[in-house]
Amino acid sequence: MTLSGKQITTWSRRGDAIHAWYSYQMVRDTLAGARLDGLSYGIYPQGSYANKTNIVADSDVDLVIALRSSFYPNKEKLSPAEIEEYARHYEESDITWHRFREAVVRVLRKNYWVHEHSKCVRVSSNLVRLPADVLIALDYRYYTSFPSFIGQEFTGGVQFYTSAGTEIINYPKRHIRSCAEKNCRTGGRYRRVVRVAKNARNSLATEDESPVKAGTVPSYFLESLLWNVPNGCYEGNLEKSYRQAVGWLHENPGKLEGMKFPNKIGKLFGDAADAVWDKDSAQAFIRALYLQLNS
Repeated sequence: MTLSGKQITTWSRRGDAIHAWYSYQMVRDTLAGARLDGLSYGIYPQGSYANKTNIVADSDVDLVIALRSSFYPNKEKLSPAEIEEYARHYEESDITWHRFREAVVRVLRKNYWVHEHSKCVRVSSNLVRLPADVLIALDYRYYTSFPSFIGQEFTGGVQFYTSAGTEIINYPKRHIRSCAEKNCRTGGRYRRVVRVAKNARNSLATEDESPVKAGTVPSYFLESLLWNVPNGCYEGNLEKSYRQAVGWLHENPGKLEGMKFPNKIGKLFGDAADAVWDKDSAQAFIRALYLQLNS
């Protein structure tokens, strides 16, 4: 199908924000009100809902519940003296991610239908329209300096494990903040272009012999791909911005190698444990978007 300006405008619309908010609040309130073995934890939204790039066809809700009673420190950048200073203030905890996860799942099972997935726990209820994916994690700190307790510097993220035992480290708050800044710098067009591209992806996945298959272009990677497009490509009206963004990606395949995640930690096409998208798949997707626009 060839895209018209009208179709692009339709595809740029956000998904059900009201029901998404209600679903998030309901699950959040359930977890916030639980004792969870007396552990300290934080709850916040992530994913397309938090990033305001959710579309009508994919409007489930994602949230993180992260253990704060203990955290995982990455001290590889610290000097021996800094590691010694760190040890003066912190000691190893016997609270594990597995124990925390079990406590969270117990609470969720008392209140919702629960389906455990590789990375998250999906909960649903007959009281809300939209399901919620709950990511159960540890707080993670990537230390860059520890001259003293007051002067410590680190990048905060989360750490969790897949059902296969693979360790995943991510930075959801940095991702959301960086994408929000991109949206401001592009006059509000970045998020709208992302939503158009998500709908275009879903449309391509329904076509016979399309190189784009369902589930092969995760939203997180698509948001990251378009975050790397220069701000100048987002000038003009929505249709022009979308065409310029897709055109830039199509004309600059060599730029993929150096692209970073919006959290600015790690390469988009690097060797991360959850890097399910590679450059060949991305290039096939970009070609499909370009042909969709120009056939």
